[in-house]
Amino acid sequence: MSAKVSVIIPVHNVEKYIRQTLDSVVNQTFKDIEIIIVDNKSTDKTIEIIEEYAKNDDRFTIYKNSKNLKQGIARNFAVKMARSEYIFFIDGDDYMELNAIEKLYEKITQTDSDIVMFTWNQFDDRTGKIDKNHVYAKLKQIPTEFDNKTFNWRDIKYSVFWQTSVPWDKMYKRKFLIEKDVKFPGDIFFEDNVFVYDALFKAEKISVLREDLMFYRCNRKNAVTNSRNHIFFDYLKIFNLIGDNLKNVGLWDEMKYFYWDYKVITLYWWFMKIRFPYKRKFFNMMKYDFKHLQIEENDKEFVRNRTLFLIDRFTKLPFIVYYPLFFFFDKIFRIEKGVKNYAIVFFSTFEKWYDYKK
Repeated sequence: MSAKVSVIIPVHNVEKYIRQTLDSVVNQTFKDIEIIIVDNKSTDKTIEIIEEYAKNDDRFTIYKNSKNLKQGIARNFAVKMARSEYIFFIDGDDYMELNAIEKLYEKITQTDSDIVMFTWNQFDDRTGKIDKNHVYAKLKQIPTEFDNKTFNWRDIKYSVFWQTSVPWDKMYKRKFLIEKDVKFPGDIFFEDNVFVYDALFKAEKISVLREDLMFYRCNRKNAVTNSRNHIFFDYLKIFNLIGDNLKNVGLWDEMKYFYWDYKVITLYWWFMKIRFPYKRKFFNMMKYDFKHLQIEENDKEFVRNRTLFLIDRFTKLPFIVYYPLFFFFDKIFRIEKGVKNYAIVFFSTFEKWYDYKK
């Protein structure tokens, strides 16, 4: 059996949420789908619940890994095994509108896009509240002029690294993923970033659907992003893999300034988030990495001031000096947003803290 769309769901110990996810998938208005489950050695009742659904629905295919290979490898395997024209990812704790696949299939086929991106809402697992205005979810960095036509990364060059780096707010042409060798890195956390940016830089035609079709669950107790521990160290590896991909496709010289800004600002953001017992090591890892960025003197006029400021702060100060003297000032004044010096905070109207374009 072949299908028009493969819905890929990697799962690991999500028994509390998987029914809501599966209900939103099996009840889609668009019926011509296959549902590929890859179980990463769940130890709860996740797989039992999935098998219950599969008994009554021949669109299910279930693969069980002998150990937890993380989501990246699970998704790569599922894409390889898929028998469809298009790929859609959803995580086992999220859910979507019942017409999501129908809307996305219509958009991606009408525009013949390699990727179609859409907007979504954030669902708070602790409070039950739905945030319909989450900035990250609304594709605000993509001009509305592209809503009715296709574009590629060059059309959004200044903001390409500030697009959503999750794979589940997009539908992909499977042929594009296979032919361009767009894959998730294996055995690493936060692998989404590598996959998404590699896809965006390789896609010839991208389209946008500004409709909220997904509900992303945040504040889940066992979520990776909530761990705020040594797992965050993988971010250093992730950013280096993204840089390697730019070099592999011959875009390093053109995109290195944007990449440096994205890397430094985002790593700083996660340094602020990581729990204190892990801050010192993360700080020193960032220090080592920043010292090897190879930003030449003649590059500096093209690198944003906030990026150079943070590089200077991390490379010149030891943690034992930085943390007691500057950490809380940086947090209050949001240095990652572009404050050049503290005088600006005290004497400006706060209107020019940062600028998204040079």
